[in-house]
Order: sequence, then C-alpha cells, then structure tokens
Amino acid sequence: MNPQNPWIDLLWKLVTAVATTSVAVYVARISKRQLLTNQEKLRLDLYNRRFEIYTRVLDFYQAIVIWEGSPEQIALQYPFLKAYREAKFLFPKDSGVFDYIGQFHKHAFTIVHFGKLKFLAREAPEEFLKHSRQRENSLSWLLNSMLELEERLAPFLNFHEI
Repeated sequence: MNPQNPWIDLLWKLVTAVATTSVAVYVARISKRQLLTNQEKLRLDLYNRRFEIYTRVLDFYQAIVIWEGSPEQIALQYPFLKAYREAKFLFPKDSGVFDYIGQFHKHAFTIVHFGKLKFLAREAPEEFLKHSRQRENSLSWLLNSMLELEERLAPFLNFHEI
C-alpha cells in the first residue's frame, strides 16, 4: 500500500472485499451442500432402520409358519420383539404399523407357546381343543398378514418415492 497513491489503496481494499465476499459465498455454498447431504443421510438412515424392522418381521414370519421351537427359531424372537418396539418410534401412529405388528406378535405368541400346552391333550381335552383352534386361527391370520403389513409399510419403504 502506497500512502501517496489513494487509487492503489482503494483498489487494494476492493480486491480484499471481493476476495472476502467470494470466500464467504463459497463457505455458504459448502455449508448448504453439507446440510443437504446430512438431510439425505438422515433419510437413508431412517429408511434402513424401517427396512430392518420389515426384515426382522419377515424372518420371524418364516419361522412361525413352520414353528418347531428349534434354537434357530427361538433366536429370532428377540430381534422381532426389538423391531416391534422400535416400530413405535420409527413410524407415525396413524400409519398403523406398530399396532399391526402388535397383532402379529399376539398371534405369534399363541403359536410359539402352544407346544407348552400339549399336556392338556390328556388332562383336559376340551381345553386343548380350544387352544388348538386358537393356534389354527392365529396361523391362518399370520399366513395372510404379510401382504397387509407390506401395504402399511409401502409408503415408508417404496424406494422410488424416497
């Protein structure tokens, strides 16, 4: 900067102002892009969490329809229960997803615990028959449940609309 030439001083201030403004605009654009990226990451994370709930229910469904009480089948209960509880927080209440998985849980419980009632076949045949009918009704409900669940989940898992 030359104190004798005011034009050079003015030019220097102008260049500094333009450079500072350019850097500020560039930083703002980067910040906006990071915000958009973080929003997209949040949407993807939410989608993945919701899809994980679907896969846990599907895995348990596959075990329930052929339930024998094997260790592999029993091991699927906790991930299913975790998915059921997470659904309460990851889906809007009016979607009905949490309530529907709750119905699924009720019917699955009937099937899973039916084996514990086999002693009733000798001791109380009518009671055993009642529970057997409940098991069959639950199995029938479960066999038809996945299409309904998929319809309820579709707005949240349809990747083409996300």
